[in-house]
Parts: sequence; structure tokens; C-alpha cells
Amino acid sequence: MKQKRAFLGTSDTQKIVLHPVFYGSPLSVISPVEAPSETCLYIEGPQDHLQFLFPYLIRLVKQAPIDPQDNWGTWTGVEGYQKTGKLILFYHYGASFADRIFLLEHHFRRDSVFYCGLKLADISFLDVFCRRANFKWYDRFTLTCLPEELEKNGIIEFPQLQLI
Repeated sequence: MKQKRAFLGTSDTQKIVLHPVFYGSPLSVISPVEAPSETCLYIEGPQDHLQFLFPYLIRLVKQAPIDPQDNWGTWTGVEGYQKTGKLILFYHYGASFADRIFLLEHHFRRDSVFYCGLKLADISFLDVFCRRANFKWYDRFTLTCLPEELEKNGIIEFPQLQLI
């Protein structure tokens, strides 16, 4: 039986990282490579931007449609950043590697614009890190277009970071 391990976000050796996601923000969204059907996405970055994003993620969870039978393909919850220094967004979706990629590349980006009006970065990168006992793999994909189903980008931009 395969033993589960804790996912460590940006510190994990096996992860999929989407960055930058939003226009004017250095936030990163991180997914484990292997995960159960309810996936958690870690959103990490400056506290000001996590605080700005949090109410939009609550809106996303409340407004996105829910499949009444099994909640498949829906955002199921969000945890705040105060204790952990990151946001955790939960989504009920497939467990395959391709599902993880599609969740970040398409679903999260599309729904952030469609339900929240957030403006996506002009260029984003999807970095994939995989590691096994005798195997190590890294690849980077450049995302320059809006997700399918979107005709235009959102208009809500993140505030500029406060320099101390």
C-alpha cells in the first residue's frame, strides 16, 4: 500500500507550479503531482496579495456551479492565510497527472476571470517537477493565451506591493 505524504507547496520536490498567475502579482499556485480526487492548490506569495485574493476565492467557491450528484469538477472550499502564510483552495477533480496540469492551466485561470473578474498575467509559466527513486524530470510550459471559453481578460488588478 502506498503511503501518503504531506505536500510541501513550493518546497516540495514533486509539484506543478503556475506563476505568475495574475497581472501585477508574484503569487504562485502550486499543485501536488499526485493527489486524491479532492485536490488542494496552494497559493503562495506576499501576504498583501494573499489578503487581496482571499475574498475573490470565497466568491469563486460560492458562485461556481456544483454538480449535485457528486460535486465533481467543482471548487469545494478555501482556507485562509493567517496561520499558514498561504491560501489553500480545494477542488474536486480527477486524480491523474494530466488532470493536475489541466486544473492549473485551464480551470483555475478560466474561473478566476469568469467568476471573479481578476486580470491574468500576460505570460504565465507552468513548471512541472517530478522525482522518483531513479528518475528526475523538469519541464516548463509558457502560457500566452487566455483559456478557451474566455473572449477577454478580467479587469481587476492586484494592488502594487508596499515597499518598506
